Parts: sequence; structure tokens; C-alpha cells
Amino acid sequence: MYKEDIFNRMKLLDNRVDLEFEGDIRFDLIIVGGSALVLREYITRATDDIDVLDIDNRLSKLMTQYDMNSDVNAFIFSFPYNYQERAQEIWSGKRIKYFTASLEDIAISKICSNRDKDMEDLEKIVDIIDWDLLDKLANDEEELRLISMSDRTYSDFKACYKRFKRRYHPCKD
Repeated sequence: MYKEDIFNRMKLLDNRVDLEFEGDIRFDLIIVGGSALVLREYITRATDDIDVLDIDNRLSKLMTQYDMNSDVNAFIFSFPYNYQERAQEIWSGKRIKYFTASLEDIAISKICSNRDKDMEDLEKIVDIIDWDLLDKLANDEEELRLISMSDRTYSDFKACYKRFKRRYHPCKD
């Protein structure tokens, strides 16, 4: 899916939710991963689905009909503790307000996954990342440990982050 496809699915889900729910109920959804980078026009590659965090259980079944993946919650440990505070609104419909995770939170999660396509995505944003914030998120043990990251996962992340920073940080220290 490209940006237009993702936006179309976001709007279709919002319309469907408007038909399904009565009253003033509204939902917030945080889009992460490649979809967030596509929406914010940092990458142009297609993405297979739309990864979403913080899903209200009432939306899970509906979301799958629009290629929205709520299984990403299983990987919540790869997002810093307070990622919601840094989320940026991308579009607001009748019932759903959509956000994307910050570039720095997306970078942390992609470094945690350490997949080739994630590293390729990161190459597209290294020049616009707030490196001070990224360093804070990556090195503040409380940020990552509060989300139940195991000792081994934390150690693996630190090694991946060190390699990432050595390769891409514009100011080598």
C-alpha cells in the first residue's frame, strides 16, 4: 500500500466505525512502522499492512477488514515507555483520530527488530531524526525497561543501537 491506499483505508474504517457506534464515542489509533513513514512521506515503498498500536478491543475485528494489523501490540516492548506522548496527529475523522509514532520511537522499534527492510527505512530518516531524543530514548534504561524488555532483548537492542549510531550519526563521538 502507498500513502493514498493507507489514507483510503483510514477513512473507510472511520466511516464504518461511525455506522457501528452510537453516541459521542471516539477512538485514537497510533500508526507505526513503515505505514507511518509512508504517511509522513519519508519513504515511498509500498507496505503490506498498516501496523497500529493502542487498539480498543472493540475495533480489532473491524480493523482487519481494512488491512490494519493489531498484532503489532505483541511487539509493544520495542517502543519506548512514553511513546504516546510523542505521537503526532496525522488525520482526524468523525470517530477516529489517527496519529503516527514519532520518528525517534519508530527508529527505536526498527532497531529492535533489526530486519534488513527496517534498516533500509532508517537510512531514509537518519538526517531528520532528533539524535538527542533518540539517544535519550535508547540510553535511558527506564524508557525501555519499563516496558518489560528482558535483559537479553535489552542487551541485543543496545548492541544494534551502537552499530546503528556508529554508522549513521552525523556527529561521531
